[in-house]
Amino acid sequence: MARTQCQYKSWDGTRICRESVWQGSAEGFCIFHDPSKEKNINLFKRKLARKIKREDYNFRGYYFPESVDFADHVFATEVDFEEAIFSSSTNFSNCTFSQRLNFAGTTFFDRANFLNTTFSGGAYFAGATFFGGGNFVGSTFSGGAYFAGATFFGGAFFSGTTFSGGAHFARVSFSGGAYFSGATFFDRAGFARAAFSEEAEFMGSTFSGDAHFLNATFHKWARFEESRFADVTDFVRVQFLGDTSFWKAQFENSTDFQMAVFAKNVSFLDTQFGGEINFEQSTFERNMGEDAMASALLERSYRNVKNAFLQRGNYAAAGNFYYREMEARRSRSKRMNRVWMEVYKWLCGYGEKPQRIALVSVAIIAMSALIFLFNGVVIPGGRPPVEAERFVDYNIFVDYNSLTAQLGWQLLRDFLDCLYYSVVTFVPVGGELMIPVGYSCKITVAVEGFLGMFLIVLFAIVTARKMVRQ
Repeated sequence: MARTQCQYKSWDGTRICRESVWQGSAEGFCIFHDPSKEKNINLFKRKLARKIKREDYNFRGYYFPESVDFADHVFATEVDFEEAIFSSSTNFSNCTFSQRLNFAGTTFFDRANFLNTTFSGGAYFAGATFFGGGNFVGSTFSGGAYFAGATFFGGAFFSGTTFSGGAHFARVSFSGGAYFSGATFFDRAGFARAAFSEEAEFMGSTFSGDAHFLNATFHKWARFEESRFADVTDFVRVQFLGDTSFWKAQFENSTDFQMAVFAKNVSFLDTQFGGEINFEQSTFERNMGEDAMASALLERSYRNVKNAFLQRGNYAAAGNFYYREMEARRSRSKRMNRVWMEVYKWLCGYGEKPQRIALVSVAIIAMSALIFLFNGVVIPGGRPPVEAERFVDYNIFVDYNSLTAQLGWQLLRDFLDCLYYSVVTFVPVGGELMIPVGYSCKITVAVEGFLGMFLIVLFAIVTARKMVRQ
């Protein structure tokens, strides 16, 4: 028995098509749903024009075989293009959608133009695929804009677009460039888990509501220059794999970069932070630029964030950015200054890691004690008749049997004595001094005494500096 009704069903089986079967369809579809190359395009256009004239805007699952031009049309009622397929370019420029619009799951094989379009109701593009890119420049979304799970293989152009309701771009894949420069988000802007494979531009954008980029990934340029974030901003666990710029951006409320990864150059130059800032466990994989100019920009960027933390009394975070600031400065310094800054870095982490001084001091004391033990010193004895002075010199160049004979409690005792006198030499607290034998021990005493005074003074300065700052 021949089929008389179109066999199309929506993905969930809840919607069916009541159009009659087109006689040229081998699969039992109507003229609107038939995807074959033999489709009667003239018949399709005539029937489509009649639907539009009577304001029947149910185009769910339709297959559009050629370019479609709806430019300047006013859609007064709800519009449904869910699961529709546009095989060629589509033009909705300057259109007005007065009520709810549904493009969920729609496939655009060529460029989709929505230039200067007005979306008065909710606009649903969830799961849509734009093979040729989507142009929404200058459009206005008065209701919510729902693009969750959509894919843009071409560029996604939203420059100058106004989002009066929520803007939902969670899990969107931007395989081409994403351009939101000059866009205005009056309500929540959600880009959680979005993937930006090419450049992402938000220059001059305004986020009046919450801005959430949780777990988003920026593979190349991420540009937020001169953007304004008026409410809570969330960049938690975001991966900035390319260069990143927040030059002159304004964060008027709390900003969270917790566990964010900055893999390349990052700029916070002239960035303003008005609320709380969180960079806890964030990773900056590069503290120096490709050249002196890039390093200078990094240095100024880190200094700006450091000063913002100092104003809020977060001295630990300020210290971390001071360390990065000094790293950037070292990378562009001349050779001699670079050597001194390298020494300063390893001794105390540019003054931010005084514990390193203690570790270096312990290492010097222990090494000096070993030199005394194996190169010869005279250790004064106690008051008679308790103990006489003794000569300590363990020869490490003897044969194995002789060395074994020297091991025992006496070796431990002699080493402890050498360690004690090494401490006394390092920290000039007075007491009986040993008598070095040979030039190696004499040089060790002189060097250890100088290093001891130097490191003690350095430790005092570094510690005092941190305490005063706090």
